[in-house]
Amino acid sequence: MDKTHYKELIEKYFEETITDIEIKELSDWIKNDRQLHDWWEQEFERSDSSMNPVLRDKLFARIKEETLGQEEGGEKEGIQRLEQIQEKDESLKNKKVRTLRIIPWKWVAAILLPVCVAFFTYYLLDSSLTAETPFIVKAAKGDKATIELPDGTNVVLNSASQLSYLNNFGEKVRRVQLNGEAYFKVAHDEKHPFVVQIGDLEVKVLGTSFNVSAYEDAKDVTVVLLEGKVGIYAQEISHIMKPGDKIEYNKTTHRITTTQVHPDDYIEWTKGNIYFEKESLENIMKTLSRIYDVEIRFDSGKLPKEYFTGTIPGGGIQNALNILMLTSPFYYEMDGSVIVLKEK
Repeated sequence: MDKTHYKELIEKYFEETITDIEIKELSDWIKNDRQLHDWWEQEFERSDSSMNPVLRDKLFARIKEETLGQEEGGEKEGIQRLEQIQEKDESLKNKKVRTLRIIPWKWVAAILLPVCVAFFTYYLLDSSLTAETPFIVKAAKGDKATIELPDGTNVVLNSASQLSYLNNFGEKVRRVQLNGEAYFKVAHDEKHPFVVQIGDLEVKVLGTSFNVSAYEDAKDVTVVLLEGKVGIYAQEISHIMKPGDKIEYNKTTHRITTTQVHPDDYIEWTKGNIYFEKESLENIMKTLSRIYDVEIRFDSGKLPKEYFTGTIPGGGIQNALNILMLTSPFYYEMDGSVIVLKEK
């Protein structure tokens, strides 16, 4: 099978649509490909300097045994080994571990694949990547993702968002493309400007902190600057932002509006909270739908035009709706897996 097939299997793994047979096929490829296995061994040994070295060596030894087929065992044994490793290292308690009813090779894949995802992206597309080959990172609905780019820039992706960049990132310009929302802490580099591309809009910086919201179903691209200086460029537009500025770029009219805000409010989502400023219930429900991966419908033509300002703490979709109900004239009912908003 060619590498494209295995790339598709890895994508299905992270989308949680992969079958047991396909995971075994992927696991067999991992253990039989010497180049991949050698890279995995080197990367694992240096993957986490904060992990206890003894624990790290034991964990790798376990994975190596399973991957090379040197040890046979049932489902219970594989899960017990994973539990024993977790109990031996206090630092692992803070990591989200999914318990699966799986046989040992699937347990190995469950640990191996997430750690190696960056390499898989590189290895599967082409062993000699061209400058046009994109690296893509996605955060699904209900999830967030934290990324460190090759230049040291830190990015937090909000739910239902995607960030991509080419293999030549940083050679002249550090350019990324965004669909969705992300908070950037850009590593300073005067020689290599950092550019966030959203359609025909460019957000250009040298080193700063800012938030960009650019979902496809939104009429505006919103940029909020926390620190440093940012340039906004699109067609005939050229605008320099200063800390505390919020710009909204209308994707239809290609015009921008600028207001002064409290910028920290706009990165509350990175802490699990949600901030809205004079936002319509229509847009608020789109946001909640992305964050909690639920379907929300209106049973009233008036409700979508109601507005709300405030911060909603994390705590689930029902908590968010209950807070909104305190100031908005609606109540909600569950219709199967769909939430229906009705006018009071």
